[in-house]
Amino acid sequence: MPCAPAATDNNALLQQVVYQTEDAVLITDVAGTIIFVNPAFERDTEYLAEEVIGTTPAILKSGIHPDDFYAALWATLRNGEVFRGVFVNRKKCGERYSEEKVITPIRDAEGAVTHYVSTGRDIGARFAAQARVEFLANHDPLTELPNRTLFYDRFQHAITRSLRDGCLPSLLYIDLDRFKPISDSLGRGGGDALLVRVAERLRSLTRSEDTIARLGGDEFAIALEGVRSPADSARIAQSLITAFQQPFEHCGRPIYIGLSIGIACYPVDGEDVEALIKHADIAMLQAKSRGRSCWVNYSAVMDSNLLDDLSMDASLRSALSRQEFDLHFQPIVDPADRSVVALEALLRWHSPSHGMVPPSRFIPMLECNALIIEVGRWTLERACERSMLVGDLIARGTILAVNLSGRQFRDGSLVDDVRRILQRTGFPPAQLELEITESILIEDSVAALATLNALKTLGVRLAIDDFGTGYSSLSYLRRFPLDTLKIDRSFVVEMESSHDAAVVVRTIVSLAHNLGLDVVGEGVETAGQMALLSEMGCRKVQGYWFSPPCTISELCAFSGQTAVADQRGAEGGVR
Repeated sequence: MPCAPAATDNNALLQQVVYQTEDAVLITDVAGTIIFVNPAFERDTEYLAEEVIGTTPAILKSGIHPDDFYAALWATLRNGEVFRGVFVNRKKCGERYSEEKVITPIRDAEGAVTHYVSTGRDIGARFAAQARVEFLANHDPLTELPNRTLFYDRFQHAITRSLRDGCLPSLLYIDLDRFKPISDSLGRGGGDALLVRVAERLRSLTRSEDTIARLGGDEFAIALEGVRSPADSARIAQSLITAFQQPFEHCGRPIYIGLSIGIACYPVDGEDVEALIKHADIAMLQAKSRGRSCWVNYSAVMDSNLLDDLSMDASLRSALSRQEFDLHFQPIVDPADRSVVALEALLRWHSPSHGMVPPSRFIPMLECNALIIEVGRWTLERACERSMLVGDLIARGTILAVNLSGRQFRDGSLVDDVRRILQRTGFPPAQLELEITESILIEDSVAALATLNALKTLGVRLAIDDFGTGYSSLSYLRRFPLDTLKIDRSFVVEMESSHDAAVVVRTIVSLAHNLGLDVVGEGVETAGQMALLSEMGCRKVQGYWFSPPCTISELCAFSGQTAVADQRGAEGGVR
């Protein structure tokens, strides 16, 4: 059996324990004067031993604890009892830190207290971790904005306060426009970084009393307090939309992010948070359907509109398989001799449940639910097939114009789809013109240029549709491999009554000619508009003055041609 260590061995062991322990050890005499501290104390407090020996623990006071805290401490110790507590002390540098401390009276052989030993542990890291857990329970970890739970709680308190002060709290439900394709082009890290900057901009545009929350994905909400009327909420929503017209800079290039905002006001649009969130969301969807980058106030009639939209959306999802889509073609003519120089293919939907649905209604729905890619692919292929039926027009080089949606343009399979369709249908690539809008080019100019160049290698033509309404810029006209500018009809229809509109059209025509581009005047409805465009040198015009969109057989009658296939087959739906 081993022998007990000698006393000197015990003393050496105890000394090593005190010096090497991670806990800060401080020993005072019975009067409270410090006579010893270990290295852990020096580490935690930043005081050296020689700086504190001979002083009292009061050197660490932060001023946080009241006098009765220390009175209770000394009362416990003088009774010979152990004191346990959490101290907020101050380091030598002035920084406060939290310490979990145990102070133990040390007695001599007769039982008298001769010293006090304090052992402490810095629990700042633990407090910080606990605080972080509590923070994340109520905040979005990416943007550090309040999450849905905290937002609900704060908005409920705003409703309660409104009953006292007579204000009308309102809720803005915000969805970022076209965020997913932008985020996909930037990569996950780039998309997250953009969301953080969106949150920062929203913070900078709102008042301190308002609560901004990230509800998930690219959806945010703002609780507005102190609002006196719905007009105030609308004014704030519009100011946000206007502010977001300024681009974000990412890797030296501009990124445009728009806002679609739904507004619901207490108590008119809902008497509790759940109802207001639901109704603001409905209003936001209405803003999306109206073209994005706008705000919409909720109203009771929107519920019925939403039900109609849901019904139409359900019908739209099966429209392609049920052969409910068809194509019409609108001629583009030379005003000098009214000969057909191009055709624009236009999608039409005849729904058994909803009748003839205007494109302005169903195209945005196709965009929102991503069906536009499949339908757009069908449209392009069908347009090439149908145009081949008008043999004489194709033989003399008539151009076929087909619109590409933003989603379709950004889809990775677009170039392969166009190549396959040209090969299968035998349509001449040089006579196919793909139309895109200005905004598509601006959203991600690097990716857009790569796609345009890939399409040009197939031999097809490229056009900017609705030119003049977006972010018209000489820089992209110079950089991108374009063939045609189509002047937006809003300028054309105002030429006879507006000098400014006429100047804009004349400038676009001149610009196009100087850059070696074709130019098309859209929306011609009067002889005066046609005469003005002709006088300006516009050699391609399109509009109801010549012909509305029509079927293949009507097109043949208009152009004096005959189709080279059975008309019933040509006019059929999807085969």
